[in-house]
Amino acid sequence: MSYLITETAFWGHSSKWTNWRNYVPRHQRVFTQRELAQHDGSNPGLPLLLAIEGDVYDVSSGWGFYGPGSSYNQFAGRDASRAFGTNCLSRSDHLTHDTRGLNSNELAGIKGWHKYFDNHQQYVKIGVVKLDPIDPAAPIPPPCEDAKPRPK
Repeated sequence: MSYLITETAFWGHSSKWTNWRNYVPRHQRVFTQRELAQHDGSNPGLPLLLAIEGDVYDVSSGWGFYGPGSSYNQFAGRDASRAFGTNCLSRSDHLTHDTRGLNSNELAGIKGWHKYFDNHQQYVKIGVVKLDPIDPAAPIPPPCEDAKPRPK
C-alpha cells in the first residue's frame, strides 16, 4: 500500500537505510568534465547527470527539474557544488566545483544537498567526475547579489 501511494516501501521516509538502491552493487564510472558535460539534456538519448562534490548522479527521472528549459538545468552536465551552497543560479562563475571562500553555512548547504542526492529514492550515484584542479591564484567568485532564498 505504501508503494502505491508514496512510491516507497516506507511511506515516503527515505534514508540511507531505507533506500534499497544504496545496496545494489554498481560499476562506478569515472567521468572527465568534458564527458559529464555531454549529459546536460541537450541529447535526449543520453542520461541526464549532475555532480556534487565529485559524485555523479543520474537524475534522468527528474527531467522536469533538470532537463533543458527547466529551473535547475544549470546543474546538469557539471559539478556545480558552489551553486548548491550559495543558491546562486544566475551567475556562471558560481556553477563550478570551486568552493573556496564559502562560509560554514554555505558548505553545510552543499553537504545537505549531497546527502539529499545520496538518499534519494530515484536518483542513483553512478560514478565520480575527475575535476580539474582550481588554480589557487584564480580569483574567488564574488558573492551573489541575487541568490534565491532557501526554502524553509
